[in-house]
Amino acid sequence: MKKAWNVIVSEIKTSDAVLEVIDARCPNETRSIKLENLIEKMNKPFWIVINKTDLVPKSFAEKVKKFLKENTKAVDVVFFSAKTFYGYNILRRSLKEYFKDKEVKLTVIGFPNVGKSSLINAFAKKSKASVAPKPGHTKGKQWIKVSSKIKISDTPGVLPKEMLAEEWREILFSDDKEYACYLLLEKIKNAEGTNFSMLYGIEPKVNEHVLEEIAKKFNFVKKGKELDLIRAAEKILNDWNTGKLTAWWL
Repeated sequence: MKKAWNVIVSEIKTSDAVLEVIDARCPNETRSIKLENLIEKMNKPFWIVINKTDLVPKSFAEKVKKFLKENTKAVDVVFFSAKTFYGYNILRRSLKEYFKDKEVKLTVIGFPNVGKSSLINAFAKKSKASVAPKPGHTKGKQWIKVSSKIKISDTPGVLPKEMLAEEWREILFSDDKEYACYLLLEKIKNAEGTNFSMLYGIEPKVNEHVLEEIAKKFNFVKKGKELDLIRAAEKILNDWNTGKLTAWWL
Protein backbone atom coordinates (compact mmCIF):
# COMPACT_ATOMS: atom_id res chain seq x y z
CA MET A 1 0.00 0.00 0.00
CA LYS A 2 2.79 2.44 0.91
CA LYS A 3 4.41 2.14 -2.51
CA ALA A 4 1.11 2.64 -4.33
CA TRP A 5 0.26 5.64 -2.15
CA ASN A 6 3.69 7.16 -2.83
CA VAL A 7 2.95 6.92 -6.55
CA ILE A 8 -0.28 8.83 -5.98
CA VAL A 9 1.57 11.52 -4.01
CA SER A 10 4.18 11.83 -6.75
CA GLU A 11 1.51 12.14 -9.45
CA ILE A 12 -0.27 14.91 -7.56
CA LYS A 13 2.99 16.80 -6.98
CA THR A 14 3.76 16.89 -10.70
CA SER A 15 0.20 17.76 -11.74
CA ASP A 16 -1.70 21.02 -11.78
CA ALA A 17 -5.01 19.49 -10.73
CA VAL A 18 -6.75 16.23 -9.94
CA LEU A 19 -9.87 14.59 -11.33
CA GLU A 20 -11.25 12.29 -8.63
CA VAL A 21 -13.52 9.72 -10.28
CA ILE A 22 -16.29 8.09 -8.26
CA ASP A 23 -19.12 5.66 -9.05
CA ALA A 24 -22.55 7.32 -9.24
CA ARG A 25 -24.21 4.22 -7.76
CA CYS A 26 -22.26 4.34 -4.48
CA PRO A 27 -20.52 7.75 -4.44
CA ASN A 28 -19.47 7.98 -0.80
CA GLU A 29 -18.02 4.48 -0.79
CA THR A 30 -15.92 5.20 -3.88
CA ARG A 31 -14.51 8.59 -2.92
CA SER A 32 -11.44 9.00 -0.74
CA ILE A 33 -11.40 11.58 2.03
CA LYS A 34 -7.72 10.79 2.58
CA LEU A 35 -7.03 11.71 -1.04
CA GLU A 36 -9.06 14.91 -0.80
CA ASN A 37 -7.22 15.92 2.37
CA LEU A 38 -3.88 15.29 0.64
CA ILE A 39 -4.89 17.39 -2.36
CA GLU A 40 -5.94 20.24 -0.06
CA LYS A 41 -2.69 19.99 1.90
CA MET A 42 -0.72 20.18 -1.36
CA ASN A 43 -2.79 23.20 -2.42
CA LYS A 44 -4.00 21.62 -5.66
CA PRO A 45 -7.46 22.15 -7.13
CA PHE A 46 -9.58 19.09 -7.76
CA TRP A 47 -12.78 18.14 -9.52
CA ILE A 48 -15.06 15.29 -8.52
CA VAL A 49 -16.27 13.40 -11.58
CA ILE A 50 -19.39 11.33 -10.89
CA ASN A 51 -19.01 8.61 -13.49
CA LYS A 52 -21.67 6.07 -14.57
CA THR A 53 -24.48 8.61 -14.15
CA ASP A 54 -26.39 6.74 -16.86
CA LEU A 55 -26.95 4.03 -14.23
CA VAL A 56 -28.83 6.24 -11.74
CA PRO A 57 -31.90 8.52 -11.97
CA LYS A 58 -31.38 12.25 -12.34
CA SER A 59 -32.98 12.96 -8.95
CA PHE A 60 -30.46 10.77 -7.17
CA ALA A 61 -27.53 12.21 -9.15
CA GLU A 62 -28.62 15.73 -8.20
CA LYS A 63 -28.81 14.72 -4.53
CA VAL A 64 -25.26 13.35 -4.74
CA LYS A 65 -23.97 16.49 -6.44
CA LYS A 66 -25.57 18.74 -3.80
CA PHE A 67 -24.08 16.64 -1.00
CA LEU A 68 -20.58 16.70 -2.50
CA LYS A 69 -20.67 20.43 -3.21
CA GLU A 70 -21.63 21.08 0.40
CA ASN A 71 -19.23 18.60 1.98
CA THR A 72 -16.03 18.82 -0.10
CA LYS A 73 -13.72 21.55 -1.33
CA ALA A 74 -13.89 20.44 -4.95
CA VAL A 75 -13.75 23.23 -7.54
CA ASP A 76 -16.68 21.58 -9.26
CA VAL A 77 -18.69 18.36 -9.20
CA VAL A 78 -19.49 17.08 -12.68
CA PHE A 79 -21.80 14.34 -13.89
CA PHE A 80 -20.22 12.03 -16.44
CA SER A 81 -21.04 8.95 -18.42
CA ALA A 82 -18.12 7.45 -20.28
CA LYS A 83 -20.65 5.20 -22.03
CA THR A 84 -22.70 8.04 -23.54
CA PHE A 85 -20.09 10.86 -23.43
CA TYR A 86 -22.50 12.85 -21.27
CA GLY A 87 -20.68 15.56 -19.30
CA TYR A 88 -17.67 15.77 -21.64
CA ASN A 89 -18.27 19.39 -22.67
CA ILE A 90 -19.31 20.41 -19.16
CA LEU A 91 -16.07 19.08 -17.69
CA ARG A 92 -13.90 20.68 -20.37
CA ARG A 93 -15.68 24.00 -19.91
CA SER A 94 -15.24 23.87 -16.14
CA LEU A 95 -11.51 23.20 -16.51
CA LYS A 96 -11.12 25.96 -19.10
CA GLU A 97 -12.94 28.50 -16.96
CA TYR A 98 -10.69 27.74 -14.00
CA PHE A 99 -7.33 27.59 -15.79
CA LYS A 100 -8.05 30.16 -18.56
CA ASP A 101 -5.30 29.76 -21.18
CA LYS A 102 -2.70 28.08 -18.98
CA GLU A 103 -1.07 24.83 -19.99
CA VAL A 104 -2.08 22.22 -17.44
CA LYS A 105 -1.39 18.62 -16.55
CA LEU A 106 -4.15 16.66 -14.87
CA THR A 107 -4.00 13.41 -13.00
CA VAL A 108 -7.00 11.08 -12.89
CA ILE A 109 -7.40 9.20 -9.61
CA GLY A 110 -9.96 6.77 -8.30
CA PHE A 111 -10.54 3.38 -6.77
CA PRO A 112 -10.66 0.25 -8.95
CA ASN A 113 -13.64 -0.07 -11.27
CA VAL A 114 -14.88 3.53 -11.09
CA GLY A 115 -14.04 4.05 -14.76
CA LYS A 116 -10.79 6.02 -14.86
CA SER A 117 -9.60 4.74 -18.23
CA SER A 118 -13.09 4.95 -19.69
CA LEU A 119 -13.23 8.59 -18.61
CA ILE A 120 -9.89 9.29 -20.27
CA ASN A 121 -10.98 7.64 -23.50
CA ALA A 122 -14.18 9.62 -23.61
CA PHE A 123 -12.43 12.86 -22.62
CA ALA A 124 -9.82 12.41 -25.32
CA LYS A 125 -12.47 11.27 -27.83
CA LYS A 126 -10.37 8.34 -28.87
CA SER A 127 -9.29 5.10 -27.24
CA LYS A 128 -5.66 5.60 -26.26
CA ALA A 129 -6.04 4.11 -22.80
CA SER A 130 -6.75 0.44 -22.28
CA VAL A 131 -10.20 -0.31 -20.84
CA ALA A 132 -11.65 -3.42 -19.22
CA PRO A 133 -14.39 -4.07 -16.64
CA LYS A 134 -12.04 -6.10 -14.44
CA PRO A 135 -11.05 -4.12 -11.30
CA GLY A 136 -7.41 -3.07 -11.19
CA HIS A 137 -6.93 -3.49 -14.95
CA THR A 138 -4.87 -0.36 -15.69
CA LYS A 139 -1.12 -0.97 -15.64
CA GLY A 140 1.67 1.54 -16.19
CA LYS A 141 1.70 5.27 -16.86
CA GLN A 142 -0.10 6.71 -19.86
CA TRP A 143 -0.34 10.32 -21.03
CA ILE A 144 -3.24 11.58 -23.10
CA LYS A 145 -2.97 14.88 -24.96
CA VAL A 146 -6.52 16.18 -24.88
CA SER A 147 -5.74 19.54 -26.48
CA SER A 148 -2.83 21.91 -27.00
CA LYS A 149 -3.33 23.06 -23.40
CA ILE A 150 -4.42 19.95 -21.51
CA LYS A 151 -2.73 16.63 -20.83
CA ILE A 152 -4.13 13.85 -18.67
CA SER A 153 -2.12 11.23 -16.81
CA ASP A 154 -3.73 7.87 -16.17
CA THR A 155 -2.29 7.16 -12.73
CA PRO A 156 -0.85 3.65 -12.39
CA GLY A 157 -2.21 1.53 -9.58
CA VAL A 158 -5.02 3.94 -8.80
CA LEU A 159 -5.86 4.36 -5.15
CA PRO A 160 -4.54 1.36 -3.22
CA LYS A 161 -7.22 -1.26 -2.74
CA GLU A 162 -6.21 -1.41 0.93
CA MET A 163 -7.77 2.07 1.30
CA LEU A 164 -11.17 0.70 0.34
CA ALA A 165 -13.57 -0.21 3.10
CA GLU A 166 -13.08 -3.88 3.97
CA GLU A 167 -16.44 -4.84 2.45
CA TRP A 168 -15.56 -3.33 -0.92
CA ARG A 169 -12.13 -4.97 -0.90
CA GLU A 170 -13.90 -8.30 -0.48
CA ILE A 171 -16.46 -7.52 -3.18
CA LEU A 172 -13.87 -6.47 -5.76
CA PHE A 173 -10.89 -8.65 -4.93
CA SER A 174 -11.92 -11.63 -2.79
CA ASP A 175 -11.06 -15.14 -3.96
CA ASP A 176 -14.19 -16.31 -2.13
CA LYS A 177 -16.76 -15.32 -4.75
CA GLU A 178 -19.76 -16.55 -2.78
CA TYR A 179 -18.80 -14.46 0.25
CA ALA A 180 -18.11 -11.42 -1.93
CA CYS A 181 -21.47 -11.86 -3.61
CA TYR A 182 -23.30 -12.00 -0.28
CA LEU A 183 -21.64 -8.74 0.77
CA LEU A 184 -22.80 -7.08 -2.44
CA LEU A 185 -26.31 -8.51 -2.03
CA GLU A 186 -26.46 -7.06 1.50
CA LYS A 187 -25.87 -3.59 0.02
CA ILE A 188 -28.21 -4.05 -2.93
CA LYS A 189 -31.16 -5.36 -0.90
CA ASN A 190 -31.14 -2.12 1.14
CA ALA A 191 -30.57 0.16 -1.87
CA GLU A 192 -32.91 2.08 -4.14
CA GLY A 193 -34.02 1.13 -7.62
CA THR A 194 -32.17 -2.11 -8.15
CA ASN A 195 -32.88 -4.07 -11.33
CA PHE A 196 -31.86 -7.34 -9.65
CA SER A 197 -35.33 -8.93 -9.88
CA MET A 198 -35.65 -7.97 -13.53
CA LEU A 199 -32.29 -9.53 -14.37
CA TYR A 200 -32.59 -12.74 -12.38
CA GLY A 201 -36.28 -13.22 -11.59
CA ILE A 202 -35.71 -13.31 -7.82
CA GLU A 203 -35.46 -10.80 -4.98
CA PRO A 204 -31.94 -9.84 -3.81
CA LYS A 205 -31.82 -11.67 -0.50
CA VAL A 206 -28.65 -12.75 1.27
CA ASN A 207 -28.88 -16.53 1.22
CA GLU A 208 -27.83 -19.58 -0.73
CA HIS A 209 -31.29 -19.94 -2.25
CA VAL A 210 -30.68 -16.85 -4.41
CA LEU A 211 -27.52 -18.36 -5.90
CA GLU A 212 -29.27 -21.68 -6.42
CA GLU A 213 -32.11 -20.03 -8.36
CA ILE A 214 -29.69 -18.06 -10.52
CA ALA A 215 -27.62 -21.16 -11.20
CA LYS A 216 -30.81 -22.93 -12.35
CA LYS A 217 -31.87 -19.98 -14.51
CA PHE A 218 -28.56 -19.83 -16.37
CA ASN A 219 -27.89 -23.57 -16.29
CA PHE A 220 -24.74 -23.27 -14.21
CA VAL A 221 -24.08 -26.91 -13.28
CA LYS A 222 -21.05 -28.98 -12.43
CA LYS A 223 -20.44 -32.57 -13.46
CA GLY A 224 -23.11 -34.71 -11.94
CA LYS A 225 -25.67 -31.90 -12.38
CA GLU A 226 -24.74 -30.22 -9.11
CA LEU A 227 -25.59 -26.51 -9.17
CA ASP A 228 -22.51 -24.30 -9.58
CA LEU A 229 -23.05 -21.57 -6.99
CA ILE A 230 -19.62 -20.04 -7.59
CA ARG A 231 -20.47 -19.35 -11.25
CA ALA A 232 -23.75 -17.79 -10.12
CA ALA A 233 -21.88 -15.57 -7.66
CA GLU A 234 -19.33 -14.64 -10.33
CA LYS A 235 -22.12 -13.63 -12.69
CA ILE A 236 -23.66 -11.28 -10.13
CA LEU A 237 -20.28 -9.69 -9.37
CA ASN A 238 -19.43 -9.33 -13.05
CA ASP A 239 -22.84 -7.84 -13.83
CA TRP A 240 -22.20 -5.26 -11.12
CA ASN A 241 -18.70 -4.44 -12.39
CA THR A 242 -19.92 -3.97 -15.96
CA GLY A 243 -22.95 -1.89 -14.95
CA LYS A 244 -25.54 -4.41 -16.06
CA LEU A 245 -26.67 -4.85 -12.46
CA THR A 246 -27.35 -1.62 -10.66
CA ALA A 247 -28.71 -0.03 -7.50
CA TRP A 248 -27.87 3.24 -5.82
CA TRP A 249 -27.31 4.61 -2.35
CA LEU A 250 -25.64 7.62 -0.75
